[in-house]
Amino acid sequence: MKRSLHPALLAFVSLFWGSNWMACAQSTEIDSLKRQLIQQRADTNRVRRLNRLGRLYLDIKPDTTYRLAQQAYRLAQQLDDKPGQAKGLSMMGSSLSSLGDYPKAIRFFQQSLQISRSIHDLPAISAVLNNMVSPYQAQKDHKRSLRLLKESQRVFDQVHRNDPQRAVLNYAILYSNLGEAYLLINQLDSADYYLKKATLLTEQEQGRIVLDHNLYVLGDLHLKRHDTTTALSYYRRALVAAGQSNSTVIMADIYLSIASLYHATGAIDSSIVNASRALAAGQQTNYLDGILSASELLTKLYEGRNNTQALRYYKVAVAAKDSLFSQEKIKQLLTLGFEEQQRQQEQAALEASYQNRIRLYGLSGLIAVVMLVAGLLWRTNQRQRRTNQLLTRQKTELDQQRGKAEQALGELQTTQAQLIQKEKMASLGELTAGIAHEIQNPLNFVTNFSEVSGELVQELKEEASAGRLEDVLAIADDLTMNLQKINHHGKRADSIVKGMLEHSRSSTGERQVADLNALTNEYLKLAYHGLRAKDKDFNAELVTNFDGNLSPIELVPQDMGRVLLNLYNNAFYAVAERQKATPEGYRVTVSTHRSNGKVEIRVKDNGTGIPESVKAKIFQPFFTTKPTGQGTGLGLSMSYDIITNGHGGSLEVETKTGDGTEMVVRLSA
Repeated sequence: MKRSLHPALLAFVSLFWGSNWMACAQSTEIDSLKRQLIQQRADTNRVRRLNRLGRLYLDIKPDTTYRLAQQAYRLAQQLDDKPGQAKGLSMMGSSLSSLGDYPKAIRFFQQSLQISRSIHDLPAISAVLNNMVSPYQAQKDHKRSLRLLKESQRVFDQVHRNDPQRAVLNYAILYSNLGEAYLLINQLDSADYYLKKATLLTEQEQGRIVLDHNLYVLGDLHLKRHDTTTALSYYRRALVAAGQSNSTVIMADIYLSIASLYHATGAIDSSIVNASRALAAGQQTNYLDGILSASELLTKLYEGRNNTQALRYYKVAVAAKDSLFSQEKIKQLLTLGFEEQQRQQEQAALEASYQNRIRLYGLSGLIAVVMLVAGLLWRTNQRQRRTNQLLTRQKTELDQQRGKAEQALGELQTTQAQLIQKEKMASLGELTAGIAHEIQNPLNFVTNFSEVSGELVQELKEEASAGRLEDVLAIADDLTMNLQKINHHGKRADSIVKGMLEHSRSSTGERQVADLNALTNEYLKLAYHGLRAKDKDFNAELVTNFDGNLSPIELVPQDMGRVLLNLYNNAFYAVAERQKATPEGYRVTVSTHRSNGKVEIRVKDNGTGIPESVKAKIFQPFFTTKPTGQGTGLGLSMSYDIITNGHGGSLEVETKTGDGTEMVVRLSA
C-alpha cells in the first residue's frame, strides 16, 4: 500500500506562521481573505495574507498555493521583508513537495532556512526544518528526516524553554512526527516513547487536533508488532477523531490501512467495504494518491470475483494516474516562470554591478589624471631647486629597496624549497601505507624463497661432500627455480609500486599519448590487488582480451585511470556480492577493440546485475545501489563526466538482473 505523508507534518507551517489548523477546510476563511486582498495595498500585511491564503489551499490545490506564495515572495522582495520572503519560499517548498517535485522543494526550503537564520528567527527555523522532512520522507530518506526533526525540536525547545505550556499543540505535532520517523526506521521502542508523549498532549484541548494522526501512527506501530487487534482498535479511534476534525485526507489513509489489514488476514468483504470508503474520502477532496491506492486495491480485490467491478475500479485508477501526470505538467509550468524571473533578476543585478564598476573606474581614472597633472606642475616649479637632492635621495632609496628585494627573494626561494620538500614528504606519507599493504605478499614470497634457497645451499654442500652427483643436480635445479620465483615476485613488487605512484600523481588535465592496453591492464591488476589486500577470501577469474593492433591514443592518463578503477571496483563488488551465495565460478572480463573509428573498453562481470528500475539512475550524483556506508554514489557520476566532457566519448551500461553487467567506454581513436 502506498502511504502519503500525514497532514501533521504540514500542520507546522500553519502553526508557526499564524494560520489555524481547522481553517484549512473552511471555505469561509478563504472567501474572507480573498475579499481582504482585493482592497489590501502592497505592504507587509498583503504578504502575510497571501501566504495565509496559500496555506489554506495547500491540502486541496497545491498549484494555487504555489502561485499565491510566489506573489507573496515577489512582493516581500520589493519591500525587503525578510520574514515574508522566508515564509513564501517555505510555502513554495511545501506545495512542490505535495506535487512531487522533491529536489526543487528542498532547494526552496534551504533558501527559506538561510533567510530565517540570517535574521535569527527561531520559530521560523524550527518550522522550516520540520517542513523539510516532507520531501525527504517521501523519498524514503528516513534517517535524514529524523535528523531534521531532532534539530527542529532543539530549536523549538529554545523558543519555549521557559513556558512549554504555550506550545502544547506544536509539541504534540513534534512528538507525533518523531514517533512516526522512528517507526519508519523500525526503532519501535523509540517510536512508542514519542507517540505516548504526544498522546498525553492530545488529551489536552490545545493538542486534540493532532489526535487523529497520532492514533493512526499508533495503529501502524502495533501492526508492525503483529498485534492486528490493537492496530485495528487504534485505526477505528483515529477514524472517529478524523471525522470530528473533518480531516478527509487522513480518513482516506486510515480506511486504506484498515482495508489492507483485512486483505492480509483474508477478510475480503471487510477489505472491500473499507477500500470503498477510502476511495470515497479521497474523491471528496480530490486526493489523487488516495484515489489511486484505493482503486488499485479494489481492482485487485474484485479481480476474479466480479470482473465488471474490477474493470470499473481499474478505469478509476487509470484516471487518477492521468491526473497525477497532469500535475507533473502543472508543476513544470509553475516553476518555469519563477526560475526565469530569478535568472532575469540575477542578470539585472550583474549588469547593475558592472555599470557601478565602470563608473567607479572612470571616476578613479579622472582623479588619477587630475593628480598626475597637479604633480607635473608642482615638479616643474620645484625641479631646479630640488633636482640634486631628489636624485641623491632616490639613489639611497633604490639601494635600500634593492637590498630588501634581494633578501625577500632569498627568503622566498628558501620557503619555496621547504614547501616543495614538505609536499613531497606528504605525498610519500600518503603512499607509504598503501604500498606497504600491497607489496607485502610479493616480499613474503621473496623472503620465503630466500630462506628455502639458503637451506638448499647447505644441502647442496652436504650432498657434494658425500659425492652424490644426482642429488647435487636436483638441488641445483631447485635453486634455479627459486631464483626465478624470487625474480618474478620482485618484478611484481616493482610493478605494484610503479602503478600506485602513477595513480597518486595529481592530474594535470593535459592529454598525453598512451598505450590503452597497458593502461587498462595496469589498473586492472592494481584494483584486483587492492581488493585482495582488504578481503583475503575474495577471488575471481580475470580474463583479458586486448586488441593487439590498437595504436596509442591521446588521453589524460590519471583521469582515465580513475575511471577504470571505478569500473573495476564496481565489477569486483558485484562478483563479491554474488559469491556470498555461490562461492565459485565468477570472473571479470576486460577487452579492448577498435570499431568504426572508435576505441572501446568493455568491463564485464557475471555478478548480481543491475535492476531495470534503477538502470537509468546509475550515472546520477549520489545515487548508489550499495548499502548505506558502503558507497557515496559519486564514482560512476564522476567517471561519466570524465569520459563525456573530458574526453568527448561515451559511457554506457548493459545489464540484466542476475546475469551480470557490462560497462562500455567509447573514445575517439
